[in-house]
Amino acid sequence: MPISYREQAQLTCPHCGGEFHADIWLIVDADEEPEAAAALRREEINIVVCPHCQASGPAGAPLMYHDARARRVLFAPTPGAADHEIRDQARNLHALLVGSIDPEQRRPYLADVDIAQDISGLAHLLRRLDARRRLVAPPPPPPVTEPPPLLAAVEALLAADTTAELERVLVDHPELLEPATRTTLDQLAEVADTQGEREIAQALRNARALLTDMQRPREPAPLTTIPPEALQALLGAQSDTELKQVIARYPFLLQPEVDELLAAEIELALAAEAEQMAHLLEVRRMALATVRASTVSPADLETAIEALLLAEDEATMVHVLEQYPLLLSEPAEQALWEFAAEARVGGDQELARHAIACREMLRRVRAGLEEDRS
Repeated sequence: MPISYREQAQLTCPHCGGEFHADIWLIVDADEEPEAAAALRREEINIVVCPHCQASGPAGAPLMYHDARARRVLFAPTPGAADHEIRDQARNLHALLVGSIDPEQRRPYLADVDIAQDISGLAHLLRRLDARRRLVAPPPPPPVTEPPPLLAAVEALLAADTTAELERVLVDHPELLEPATRTTLDQLAEVADTQGEREIAQALRNARALLTDMQRPREPAPLTTIPPEALQALLGAQSDTELKQVIARYPFLLQPEVDELLAAEIELALAAEAEQMAHLLEVRRMALATVRASTVSPADLETAIEALLLAEDEATMVHVLEQYPLLLSEPAEQALWEFAAEARVGGDQELARHAIACREMLRRVRAGLEEDRS
């Protein structure tokens, strides 16, 4: 059963008022209809021509795009549609899409639908995804004489003695990021137990525990005071750009505890009858709250990570960190880990290594900033 779907719609020409029928794409599957997918990227899909006056323009129809290999479902609503109409359009087309896929081929990603503002926004998102996939070329397959990649990765993991060595292992062996790796290690440990290889079984369980610990997000240490230099820099920020620069230098300012600490500073200023200082502190407290609320926006986080991965040198990376201080947050660290795992599953081992290297670089920057703060 085909996944792609188009139907003949009755349209009214906005130029001459004439009515006519035209075939309109409503669902495009990347594998089934590569030409339609290419037309979508060029923003040339669903362009119709009036047979009466020869005027051409967009049909103004909703469109759902499916790419099984990239594990993405994207949707663009009818231009100008109300919120409830957008929800209805997305729900109806999504039901049609899922219903056309064999139940055995349905995967969890099908439930996650990214909604673009319009066809132009959908095409822009596809071009960004294409650019991300072109960051690195897929590596050639390893020679058949090499040992199994997971075995070599586990051996390297167990041989690592320091944090730096562990980071290097993850960069060199992104296969350790696959969700199935920990399950495989459990199974191998059980086999080793059955064969009486107790030391090997324990080593495999140690590797599994180490991976679990490294994947667990690390909670930042709670703040009990704001360092004077950070507070002075915060008070001196005169614009949104300067505020972002201060946050990039002192990322802990986005921790929730800072709000209470600033409230305490405001009370002290009021008690000392320094009303102007109290007002300035309150303004900065509200500005940080606004940044904090938007820091973990999925769209902003995706944009920031994409900019980081595309950075070609250290100077560009520094600029990206100044522009996106949210990269120094826990959600960004976790998102990079998940991105690397997805890249590995998709066959982009080099991209997975690059993502892990960026993640470890961010962790080192955060650690350095924490040392400076203490």
